[in-house]
Amino acid sequence: MKTMNSIDKVTNFYPQADQLRQYFDQQFENPLIAHENRFVWDYWNVPDQYCTLRTPAYHYFPEDIYNQFHDYLVSWGQQNLGCFDISPPWLSCYVEGCFQNWHSDSPHGPWAFVYSLTPWSERAFTGGETLIFKPETLDYWSHYNPETGLEKPQLMQSVAPEYNQLTLFDPRLPHRVEEVRGVRDPRQARLVIHGWFTEPSPFISENLDEEEMTDRLNDIMQQMLPDLQDWPHLTGVISLRVDLKPFKVQVLMNHLTSTDKADKRPLSDLIHTIEKHLTQAQLPEQENGYFILPIIY
Repeated sequence: MKTMNSIDKVTNFYPQADQLRQYFDQQFENPLIAHENRFVWDYWNVPDQYCTLRTPAYHYFPEDIYNQFHDYLVSWGQQNLGCFDISPPWLSCYVEGCFQNWHSDSPHGPWAFVYSLTPWSERAFTGGETLIFKPETLDYWSHYNPETGLEKPQLMQSVAPEYNQLTLFDPRLPHRVEEVRGVRDPRQARLVIHGWFTEPSPFISENLDEEEMTDRLNDIMQQMLPDLQDWPHLTGVISLRVDLKPFKVQVLMNHLTSTDKADKRPLSDLIHTIEKHLTQAQLPEQENGYFILPIIY
């Protein structure tokens, strides 16, 4: 069973990134002046597991600045993942000695996100990368080759928190944040907004009749269900975009994997089955019309 797109990055994600960053910097311009935004940080320390400064992002930023970012992020998740909301996100600041050790976050949502406000190209610290185990590492013996050695790049993916980058990954994959060394000034730290995309549900473009398309999608899923149940050992989520005219089916994000090691069927067989049902369905031929279909196992 091949896993696709368990980790993805979107560069230059948010047009107003500088607005968020500038507000954060302003709070630390004069360390001798005490004000309310200097006292909202939780020093989260779990020995040998987590150490970071964090605060709820939706409380930290002014309401108008935060809501603009929140709406943009939620809308992106609806149109690209078929997820209709996000968990309440954290704003985390990593100064000297801050890190996260290996963990997974599978109960929180089907996709984890890390949005970076870190001036990465100008950083004065070491560490700060997100390390994520590659799926083949977690299925180690199926890919074992006694003639080939493995080192860090073959076992895990290292994702640098580039400025204004949104990183998406399968939260079931064990991951960590490398310990930050070299800075104590929060303005020079690793700064990220992070959480999970939640509530997967079909997204229907505005130029389609939502009620009509919902009924049609319900019918399609009922027709498709027996074939989907032919893959009982799958777990995860796959999100597909279906354009109506010209008709096209595209896999956007996918972290399906099989818990049955004997199941050697390629994932393309399942995708072909889904495409077959969508092709045979009675769908409108609406120019620029599309929908996002998340399928959850």
